[in-house]
Amino acid sequence: MDCLLLNAYPRDKVGVAFPRSKMDDSAAREDACQEYQSSLEDLTFNSKPHINMLTILAEENVNFAKDIVAIIEAQISKVFMIRIFFLFKMIADCLCRR
Repeated sequence: MDCLLLNAYPRDKVGVAFPRSKMDDSAAREDACQEYQSSLEDLTFNSKPHINMLTILAEENVNFAKDIVAIIEAQISKVFMIRIFFLFKMIADCLCRR
C-alpha cells in the first residue's frame, strides 16, 4: 500500500493527512465482522492456534470491538441453544423408550 496509517488518518507519500470517508469505515467494519464471524464459526473444538488467531484478528480490528463482542455473544447464544435443544431431545427420547 502506498500510504501510511498515522493517527487514524491515512497519509499520502508527501505526508498530507486526509480523513477516511464513512463509506470506507462502513466497508472496513463489514469486512472485519464477516471475517471474524466466519473464523469464529469454524471454531468447533478447543484449538489453541485457532483461538490465538481469533485473538490476533480482534486486536487488529480493535476499533470494531463492540461489533466483535456482539458476534462472540451471538455465537455463544447460538451454541448454547443448540446444546439445550439436543439435551431436551435426548431426554425426550429416553422418556419415550420407557
